[in-house]
Amino acid sequence: MRPAALSSLLSVVAGAGVVTGAEIPISLNIQAPASAISQRHVPQFVSYSFEPAFWVEFFGEPDAPRNLTFTLLNHLHARGARPMIRTGGITMDSMVYSASQTQSVVRTENGKGGIYRTTVGPAFYRQWNSFPEGTSFVSTLNFGNASVAIARDLAVASYRAQRDKIAYFELGNEPTNYPSSRWHGSTEAYVTEWKSFTSQIDKAVDGASHGRWWASSATTDVTSLHVRPSDLIPAGVNSTGEVGQYSIHSYAFATCDPTRERRATIANLLNHTDLVRYADVEIYPSARAAMDSGAQWTVGEFNSIACSGKPNVSDTFAQALWTADVELIYAVRNATSVHLHQGATLVFQSNQQLNTPGDDGSPGFSSYSLLYPVNSSKRGEARVLPVFVSQLLVTEALAGGVSIAALKTPDGAKTNEFSAYGIYADGRLVRLVVLNMKPSYQNSGAKEVGSLAVDIGKHAGATVKRMTAPSVDEKDSAKVTWAGQSFRNGVAVGDLKAETLGANEKVVVRDSEAVLITFK
Repeated sequence: MRPAALSSLLSVVAGAGVVTGAEIPISLNIQAPASAISQRHVPQFVSYSFEPAFWVEFFGEPDAPRNLTFTLLNHLHARGARPMIRTGGITMDSMVYSASQTQSVVRTENGKGGIYRTTVGPAFYRQWNSFPEGTSFVSTLNFGNASVAIARDLAVASYRAQRDKIAYFELGNEPTNYPSSRWHGSTEAYVTEWKSFTSQIDKAVDGASHGRWWASSATTDVTSLHVRPSDLIPAGVNSTGEVGQYSIHSYAFATCDPTRERRATIANLLNHTDLVRYADVEIYPSARAAMDSGAQWTVGEFNSIACSGKPNVSDTFAQALWTADVELIYAVRNATSVHLHQGATLVFQSNQQLNTPGDDGSPGFSSYSLLYPVNSSKRGEARVLPVFVSQLLVTEALAGGVSIAALKTPDGAKTNEFSAYGIYADGRLVRLVVLNMKPSYQNSGAKEVGSLAVDIGKHAGATVKRMTAPSVDEKDSAKVTWAGQSFRNGVAVGDLKAETLGANEKVVVRDSEAVLITFK
């Protein structure tokens, strides 16, 4: 049955001026058919992936936790999120376990920050107890060294220490980027070796990982090895029931080489039409294959710009708009979780990449991360980045086991600059997210900032929370707010602001701004 609330109309008016301006009415029909409404989303939807080599920088040690990172997780936890933490990334394929090591993680690297080995000890798994209650983990295993013993030892150590916190096991990161000599481009050879490893590891942990594996973990890069979920499923990767979920990685932009670096601009990041195209062309065929096989799918790692982001782009408010839109795009397409990647520059990732470690070899933290967790020569003082507010918006939008649908762009609005999502509880429209993706830059010379004025009809008492900044390229997170509060040092600064609407009051959404509207 189509929800009654879906028959209402929403009017969107584009104007000019800082707050209001000349208004051109554009009507948006909120009539999402039942077939367009997603599954109910779980509290694990907003999740994270952390590069294991930099675990200590982000989380500290069990007896000396990194308070800044945990403060951010606590903000999400208080709003109902229960993130699943993937201890993964490129350096999981150099990871080994040492029972005698006292530190959580020790990097073996050259003087320029190139990481050869990532050794984890018992404290690495013990520290999982420091996370907010209800946090689960993906136990990641080294497949890069082609050693069953190395992968098995990691699995056994994690299972013995934290069996109740492990949601899934994952063998290898982005096999699309492994040396071509490993499987000589053969999907079948990859599947055979993957299944051999996972079956032996299942036995080592008494079968506890059987049916709990992430499969694929591939990128969308075009390589000779075809191992996206849409390739692995017909090749029989789950013929004996090992797979719990299929994972695919999403990076539409990159600074791994000069050609792709030039495309990684704010304007391109905020092109909603292209974000949807990438999702539907590169990601959704694998998602559809997973769901058609009766399985779930996850975006096991994603961010805006591969190879650690791009300063002045991914460390600006544009990243917050991008992240909110992309996470909601994947929510509409029934991803069970989306794991926003956190890390630092990896020297061996590309010899052409824009980013580098610090001059002293210390981490050059990724400019797309939620935070710079410690003071560093490359990034300066530890602080939260503008993107964090997007996690509050999405967490609150999807709280309570709701479903979501993308709303059709109205005639007269530009599809590349506008997106809106209806959010439903038991078929009833309960919330609405509107993103005005049109970039509004600092010092652009524009006399006015454009806006949309959203008429939501007779919804007296509806409340509005606003994700905003002075401009799309704002880098100071003290000036970036969610519902009136900023989070530069982790703690909320400012009074919480939720605007209450009158019966026919319009909601003004400036260029480069987003709102969450909650109905009574």
